[in-house]
Order: sequence, then C-alpha cells, then structure tokens
Amino acid sequence: MRAVGFFLSSFFLFIGGAVQAQNVIPLSEKGGLHAAYVVPTDNFDRVDVQLIVLSGAYDDPEPSGTAHLTEHLAAFSSDTAVLRQPRERDLNASTYNVSTVYTNSGAPSDIETLLSLSRAVLDTPNLPTGFAESEIDIVQRETLLRERQSPRRWLKRIALQNLYGTLRGRANNTIEDLPKLSLEQAYQFHKQHYAPSNVTLIVSGKIEPDKAAELVSRIFGDTKPSAVPEKPWLDQKPDPALRSVEYIESNRLKRNTVQYAKFVNFEDRSTSIDMQGAFFIAIDIMNSRLNNALYFEDMRFLGVHINWYFAKNSDLELTIDMQLMPGFSLDAAHNSLKDTIDNLLNEPINRDEINQARQKELVNAQAASRRSAKFLLFLQNVAADGFPPVSPSVFAELISNTTDHEVIDFANIVLRPSATSVILAKKVE
Repeated sequence: MRAVGFFLSSFFLFIGGAVQAQNVIPLSEKGGLHAAYVVPTDNFDRVDVQLIVLSGAYDDPEPSGTAHLTEHLAAFSSDTAVLRQPRERDLNASTYNVSTVYTNSGAPSDIETLLSLSRAVLDTPNLPTGFAESEIDIVQRETLLRERQSPRRWLKRIALQNLYGTLRGRANNTIEDLPKLSLEQAYQFHKQHYAPSNVTLIVSGKIEPDKAAELVSRIFGDTKPSAVPEKPWLDQKPDPALRSVEYIESNRLKRNTVQYAKFVNFEDRSTSIDMQGAFFIAIDIMNSRLNNALYFEDMRFLGVHINWYFAKNSDLELTIDMQLMPGFSLDAAHNSLKDTIDNLLNEPINRDEINQARQKELVNAQAASRRSAKFLLFLQNVAADGFPPVSPSVFAELISNTTDHEVIDFANIVLRPSATSVILAKKVE
C-alpha cells in the first residue's frame, strides 16, 4: 500500500473534499518490537495507542478459544500492574482471526500512562487469586452468547472445517472446545505469541512525533528481539478440485440456510500488500453484483451476508450466508448460487462500475479521517498482518492509483473454479 498519485488533489475535489494527509512514521528505537509507528493528526483531541499482537484465533492451539482467554488475562493484568485494579475499566481489547489488538486511549497528557498500559500487556499475566479462573467462565459465556445470537457462526465453522479438512487454523472448534479452556494453555500462548518480535505498536492522534519516539524508546526499550511463532495455518490450502456439499438438519436455525465457502490461491503471488487496491475495488463490484442477483432480483432469498478474508500470503477466502424464504428448496438455492457465481462476469466489468467503486472507497477514507473509531480500524487493518499501517490518506492514494486492468484481473482470478464447501442446512422443530 505505497502508491502515490499526482492527480490526487483534483480527484478529491471532484468528490467533495480532500482526505487530509496522515503521515505514517516508523520509529527506529523500539526495543525488540516487530515494528513501531507514530501517526500524528490534529483531527482528534486525543491519543490512541494500539498494541497489535500478530496472533489471533487462527493461531489457537487445542483447545480453540485460547487466544480469546489470553486476551482477557493480558488486558486485566495490564490494568492491575498500572492502574492497580484489574477491572478499573471495560475491556480494551479484541481477538481477531490473525491478531489481538489492545487499544488504550486518552487525553494527549495521558500518553505515558497509555504506553505503560500497552507495555504491561507483554508481561506474563499476574492477577489476584481467583480472578484469572473467573475469566474462563466469562469467556465461555461470551462465546455462547455470540453463538446464540448468530447461528451463521456455527454453519460457517462447519463449512470451513470441510474446506480445510481440519478443526484448527482457519477453521476452529470453538464451542466443542469451551470446556477444555485452561489457564495453563493461555499462559503458554502468551509466552509464545506475546513475544516482542510478534508485536506492532501504533501511536496516533494529537502528539508530536519526537515526543512519541522518546517515550516509545524509553518504555519499550527493555524488550528484546525474540523468536517469532510459526503460523501453520498459512499453509492450509484445500485441494483445488474439492467441491464439498453437506446436508444438515437442526433446530438451532431460524430458517433454511445455505452456507458457502470458496478458497482462491493467487499462485504467482507471495504477499497481498501490493494487491490491496484491486482487492477493495473488485470486491465492492462483486458484492454489488452478488447482492443484485441473489437478493434484489431473486425474491426467494430472504437475506444474503457476504464476507471476504485476504491473507498476508495472498490466499483469499469468500463466505456467503443465505437465508431462504419458505418454499425455496435448499437444492434450488444452491443451484441458483452456483449459476450466479459462474455467470457473474458474463457482462465484463466496465469503467463506470470501477469508478463508482473507487469513489465509494475514497468517501470511506474521508469518513475514517474524521471519525476516531474508523481511523483506528484503518490503521490496524493491514498492520495486523505485520505490514506497515495504512492511514486513510495513504489508502486514498492507493485506491486512486489502482488501474482498471488490475481490478478486472483480480475479479477474474477470484471467480475461476476453485475449492468450495457448501452446507445445506434445514430447519427442523
């Protein structure tokens, strides 16, 4: 994500306002951290410190859910060490597929405390007697609540297990593994994955770069370079000829559902970072076409939920959850989906579609530069894969410099025949 365009200013004026530049400045004095950056901006009267552990749910050992439990323990241990209370505030962390992100936010004058809280996350969790044990129960209840609220999690999990032929990595066995969660596994996960060289630090907001550099050097200077944990899930690649279909009946469903998963291997690429522009523009176009065909034009689909994941090694995963209207059979819905995907590019992607998708991404970048929560999501997006963070202004440059040919080529590769896994789930009483 490093393209720069000289025509950027006039294009932004066309869409109604420029994206204010936010420089991403690497810090050299960072102890043993994988990377550290400061992103100064006057748009927000605050400072945010994001500590990104480059491991998440995909890195779970057995049992699944260990990364989530470790997140709780490390966050509350940090509060105990710096604020002297494990529940001084709400949990400030989230576990994602490939990363765990701790965000400490406050007034610019609080920067030293915010960095100290982030540094404490890397220390072995140390909590009052009984507190750590209680977090196992909390993690179990959180996970079960999300499962009840969204049955698609369960179906997606089965589809991915069938796609990759495993209960680990990009697939997981979270619900079945909940009773097996243990503090011993969580502490071992912390020791292995919270190593400094597996961590990126981003300081953003209203702060002078020199001050941020001095504080990061002082507070993180005692960390040492460390071994980086292996990521075996990056090597999970299904047989390209796989066309798995499984029928399921369950009373957990609200209605009949088709769950689809597709794996795409960009065989000639080893990294996704230089394809980000094509990825965002192409999936916007494909999402629009899929929604038009499956939801707006075919009234038999009650709801369609599309999700994309683009891994750091350029593997791509598409999942689609489709809720069916009464009377629409699972087999008919599956056939309709297959026909839609097979014919999605029968009408070639045109320049107007690309320009519209590009403009939408630029508007999103504008919005993110003005809203602190979206700004932080921008920064952590590719940084969670160990790449340098991308600010909204850098993203805007990237999107503007992505060629039509790159977008079309990306979409064509995605829609080639490749490994798929489908769950046809029937609701029963």
